[in-house]
Amino acid sequence: MTNASCELPFDLNGQQVCALGSAPGSIFPPDNGEPWTIATVNGSQAVLGTFGISGSPKFTVFNTSLIKSSFKTNVATRKALRGLGTENLIVLSDENALRKRLHIKLLLFFLRYRYGTLKLLNTRRRVEVMEEVLQMSLADAEKPSNGIFLAFLALHLGARRVVMSGFSLSKAGHAYNKLNFLRGHVDADRFVLARAVSIGLPIFTTDSEFSAESGVPLL
Repeated sequence: MTNASCELPFDLNGQQVCALGSAPGSIFPPDNGEPWTIATVNGSQAVLGTFGISGSPKFTVFNTSLIKSSFKTNVATRKALRGLGTENLIVLSDENALRKRLHIKLLLFFLRYRYGTLKLLNTRRRVEVMEEVLQMSLADAEKPSNGIFLAFLALHLGARRVVMSGFSLSKAGHAYNKLNFLRGHVDADRFVLARAVSIGLPIFTTDSEFSAESGVPLL
């Protein structure tokens, strides 16, 4: 697959990717003699240190609300992210005007969050990526969470395989805070994961519980 439809300044051609979600209990993939390219979503990179990983992810997906909302979970996520960074940052935003980009950069500056490149990705592009990878059209109710999108984006960018860690269709809360926030988009996540498995996409997981509830093969 190519990155033409979302025009990102990097690709993952032939790489094996660990897509790290925010659910508690993530398990990093085992060493198989090849490097793992790391992709994170929102605050999930805050747990990389528990795996003994000190470097930055290859790319990270943020929801715009994460960096500006006063909602408790977003405040807690910003606290976990303060001073961290990523090689390539993708912010999901339907606004792409210069003023919007400058505002986002200012918020990231105050967060002390470092990034090499910054790309704003709107809803239309996000849906295009998912539909390309899944080889089908998606209704509004079938559009998954940002964490699941992370795995599809990695495939879209050319990853050879994607191993999902820190994902759940049943666990509440995030690995990096104790607010026990309920997961959203569960039905849509289950639907698109079933589709991905049925067409043989190279996605796997390190979590036996997530494998059982989603159908994603266990690594």
